[in-house]
Amino acid sequence: MKHLLTVADVMTTEVVTVAADTPFKAVAATLAEHHISAVPVHDGYGAVAGIVSETDLLRKEQYQRTAKSWFHWRDRVKAEALTAGQLMTSPAVTIEGRCTLDEAARLMATRKITRLVVMDDDKLAGIVTRSDLLSAFLAPDQEILARVRRDVVDRHLWDDHFAVDVSVLEGVVTLKGQVEKRSTVTFAEDLIGAVDGVVGVRNQLTFLFDDTAPTAGPFY
Repeated sequence: MKHLLTVADVMTTEVVTVAADTPFKAVAATLAEHHISAVPVHDGYGAVAGIVSETDLLRKEQYQRTAKSWFHWRDRVKAEALTAGQLMTSPAVTIEGRCTLDEAARLMATRKITRLVVMDDDKLAGIVTRSDLLSAFLAPDQEILARVRRDVVDRHLWDDHFAVDVSVLEGVVTLKGQVEKRSTVTFAEDLIGAVDGVVGVRNQLTFLFDDTAPTAGPFY
């Protein structure tokens, strides 16, 4: 089975949290002290009740400088909040650590957020951000090459591993050589394109025969 990086591989595990009754200024100080843009809010029993972001805090300043009638009532409630529990977005959008980076990226895009709270069953396990997801593309070329050989070439494609040359430069995988069937050429590109860290695939493989061409029907 192909090994995919999971959320647990890239998440931050040392998570700063605040209690629901933490005052507004203390939440702001926590974000500044730890150089973070959001903080989970716990409910006193260890469960995650929600999350407070810089956007939630800045809404108060915007509210104070703008006509109150322009604000939706939900925004007014947050803008007038005095504690983390009143400020937070609840429930927090969560994901399990065993999920893949693709799954995390899709969830962030769908919910239009930049971070996810990572759970291990019902316990807080970490925080994963968009920049964490991008870390897969920072892998050295040699590491990406090793992933491609291990997860695709050696396991799925060719009996003769020396028939295909694989190289990686700046995350782009180049395939050269000859395989038996045309379908293998496309199969190889699809599999390698899904390997974590691969930026693109230059597929220069050739084939001995075209197994994708339609066969002629019986002649009468």
